[in-house]
Amino acid sequence: MNYDQRRAELADFLKTRRLALQPEEVGLPSRASRRTPGLRREDVADLAGISACWYARLEQARNIRVSDQVLNSLAKALRLSADERDYLLALANGDARSSASVPADGVSPALQRILDSQHPHPAFVLGPRFNILAWNQARTDVYGDLTKIPPEHRHMLWLFFGGYMHELIQNWEPSARSVLAKFRAATGSYVHEPWFTTLVSELSQHSPEFHNWWQQHEIERHHATAREVRHPFVGRMVLEESALIVDDCSDRRIILEIPQPGTGTENKLTALSCRPHRVQLRRGTRFGGRPHGNGGTTTADGAARQGSSGSRRSDHP
Repeated sequence: MNYDQRRAELADFLKTRRLALQPEEVGLPSRASRRTPGLRREDVADLAGISACWYARLEQARNIRVSDQVLNSLAKALRLSADERDYLLALANGDARSSASVPADGVSPALQRILDSQHPHPAFVLGPRFNILAWNQARTDVYGDLTKIPPEHRHMLWLFFGGYMHELIQNWEPSARSVLAKFRAATGSYVHEPWFTTLVSELSQHSPEFHNWWQQHEIERHHATAREVRHPFVGRMVLEESALIVDDCSDRRIILEIPQPGTGTENKLTALSCRPHRVQLRRGTRFGGRPHGNGGTTTADGAARQGSSGSRRSDHP
C-alpha cells in the first residue's frame, strides 16, 4: 500500500479545511493583521486539545499514528460534516480495501433486471471507482449511448470533465462539483491505488475546472442532486438522483434518476421511451479533448445494437 499517498491526502484535507474556517466561526477573535486566510495550525491544535507541533506533523504528512479519539477531536475543531469526518477516518486508519474486488463481468442478470424495471427512469450501476458498470435503456434515451465511449472513459468524472456532459447539463457546474465531491468521499480508502493517481493526473491535465476544484478537497456523500438536462428532442428535464448500495460488499451502488415533480419530466421521459431508440447528442470533442470527426453530433442507436431492451452490462470492471 502507498502510505505516502494516503498521508499526503490526509495532510491536504486537514489544510484545506483549516484554511476554509475563519476565527469567528470557532469562537476566536478576528485578527486584522493576518496575512493568510483561515485558522492557524496553533488554533486547530488548541481547539482539538493536542500539541501544535504534533498537529503540524500531520499537515506535513509525517509518518505518525493517530487515534480515533484525536481524529474525532480534530473533526470537531474543524467543524467537519459527518461525511467529512468519515472521510478523515478512512484516510487516517489505512483501510486496505481494494476496488479490484468488483466482479469483472459488471453485474448479475438479476441486478440488470432491477435497472430495466426502472424504465422510463434512467438507472445505472456505479463501481467503487465511479465507473459505470451497467445501465438501462432510459439512461441511453436521455444521455446517449455509452457503448460509443471507450470503456476506460465510462466513468462519472470523465463524463462530466471530458467534454460530453457539459453540452447536455444546464446546471453543469454545481452538478460536476457534486459528482467530484461524492467521488472523493467514496474513494478515501483507495487513494493508494495506481488507478486513482492516474485518473487524477489525467483529468488535472485535461480540465482546468477539475484541476482547480480538486485542490479544494470538497467532500459530499448523501446530498440529493437535482440535474437539469437539455435534451435535443424533449427539451428541459429535471432529474433527482438517489443512490442505493448493493449489499454484496463490493462498494457498488445503483443510481436512480427520478423526475422532479411539477417539471413535466415524467411525461417527457415517457415520450422518449416511445420514440425509436435513436438519439443524437451534440459533442464537439471526444474524450481526451481531441476533435471528434467533424464535430456536430454523436449518434446513440443503442436499441438496434444492444437488443430489444437497449440495456447494457459492461465487461469493463
